[in-house]
Amino acid sequence: MSEEKSPAGNPLVYSSPLIHERRRRILKETRKLIAEKGLANFSVRELCNQADIAQRTLYNHFSSKERVAALAIKEAFDEIRYHVHFKTSATTIEGMIDRAIAINSRNLRAKNYALAVTTIYFSPTSTDDVWEVLQKMGTNGITVLLESLAEQGEIEDWADIEEVALTFSNTTFAIINEWCLGRLTDEDYLRRIVDAVLLTLAGVCKGTALDTVRRYLREIKQTGTLPSFPMPTWRFNQQATAAV
Repeated sequence: MSEEKSPAGNPLVYSSPLIHERRRRILKETRKLIAEKGLANFSVRELCNQADIAQRTLYNHFSSKERVAALAIKEAFDEIRYHVHFKTSATTIEGMIDRAIAINSRNLRAKNYALAVTTIYFSPTSTDDVWEVLQKMGTNGITVLLESLAEQGEIEDWADIEEVALTFSNTTFAIINEWCLGRLTDEDYLRRIVDAVLLTLAGVCKGTALDTVRRYLREIKQTGTLPSFPMPTWRFNQQATAAV
């Protein structure tokens, strides 16, 4: 396998659509390999064979195996966020719990993706830009909610939303990692994720929001079951690739 050549033997200059298509193909094949084999068990050589590109091309586009994996996972995550329509609002506590349960329930069917995320997230060799790709996945939902609650005066004035969101991200990725390593059952995994949502909010909320958080914590403790919400639907009847 080699790069395409011009009649003179020089590499062809790709137009933007061709570059975009090649990038899309690389990320698509990366997602397939992660789903099938996990991050640890696929090689750059195999990825390049599947995507029909030279290894030099891959490194020119993405610089490292970890970076292409992180971007592929984020792409899958973004597709789910685009295609899935929730009946609850992302700016409510109910909406945050709903999304946490739905997204992490998908993880139960995509363990290789989940393990790939935590491996990259906690790896001491991951570069800052790679880590930030995954960190934004972990903070996006809680940041939207915290900003909405702050506008309503339901967040303590000393709370730093960015720091709270990052702490939440670190906590949830640690829980996912515990589950991937077999230290948590599927049921305990989902409960711990919801606990992370509610306990994070309990530390910074006040007023009606805090009352709502405490009610959910009390109900979960008393009943032993998680809250249920109307099932999300798929926009345009399309389903995105399983992702974390």
